[in-house]
Amino acid sequence: MTQYILAVDGGATKTVLSLRDIKGNIYFEKTSTSTNYQAIGTEKAEKVLTDLLGDAYKETGIRAIDIAAFAMAGIDTIKGLSIVQLMVDRSCKNSPFQIGRIIVENDVQSTLIGLTGKQPGALVISGTGSAAYATDGKGKIVRSGGWGHRVGDEGSGYWIGREILNAIFRFEDGRLQKPTVLTDLVYDMLQISNIEQLNDWIYHPDYTNAQIANISRVLPKAISLGDERAIDIACNAAKELALMTHAVLRKVGQINEDFTVYLNGGVLKSNAVILKLYKDYVKEKYPCISFHLCNQNPIDYIANRAILSLQ
Repeated sequence: MTQYILAVDGGATKTVLSLRDIKGNIYFEKTSTSTNYQAIGTEKAEKVLTDLLGDAYKETGIRAIDIAAFAMAGIDTIKGLSIVQLMVDRSCKNSPFQIGRIIVENDVQSTLIGLTGKQPGALVISGTGSAAYATDGKGKIVRSGGWGHRVGDEGSGYWIGREILNAIFRFEDGRLQKPTVLTDLVYDMLQISNIEQLNDWIYHPDYTNAQIANISRVLPKAISLGDERAIDIACNAAKELALMTHAVLRKVGQINEDFTVYLNGGVLKSNAVILKLYKDYVKEKYPCISFHLCNQNPIDYIANRAILSLQ
């Protein structure tokens, strides 16, 4: 009898739902908008989940799901977990699926479990947000960062985008004396021509964190042009991500040469300068560890997390 699993990667930028069997065959997969309730509210997040579940059933006709893993951004506290659990429960009840077991947990933690299985390891993500998690392979899981854009997300795409915008405004004000090519690069990206238009863009009604994070895409070009402010931002981003990594490695303890730090997210995958600096900073304290840049999508690791729970 075929066993089916449902995996959901509910991130700050997008949400991916995948319906598979335990052999890895994919029957349905679709991407929608964010389901981070901290960014868009519970009603909108719940509707995205409900719509995705409905689409999955319409497409496949499969009703009985053995296990569903909901890996969701915004689960950082007990209260946050209860909010997301209620949101997920309502969405599942409003769907035609009959789900044997539902797992709801932080998206980075879920991805880490899917990556490492029962082996020790760490996962550092820098996408729209940032966070680091580590496990000793025996059930102990520790974290650093991932506290959201209002107080954290250091080294993330959002954080880099905000630093870039801050540099542009500081130069316009005269608080930053040396010109930066970041201004022209951002203006070209947004197809604007002055600081007032930039301010209007930032405070428009449909603002999202992902839009600020998207600004970080100009950083590699600015670095290649030798822009000092861009290089400073890259160095600071790498240092912040290294600090998170040092924290979880210290907390998890007993790091040896077999320990792997897995890396994921657009910042680490698309910015070679930040990636190299980050590795150098981490190696200063932990020279024996190895790094692995994830080559699969997070949804694949989350699906594996669900499969591991059936074994």
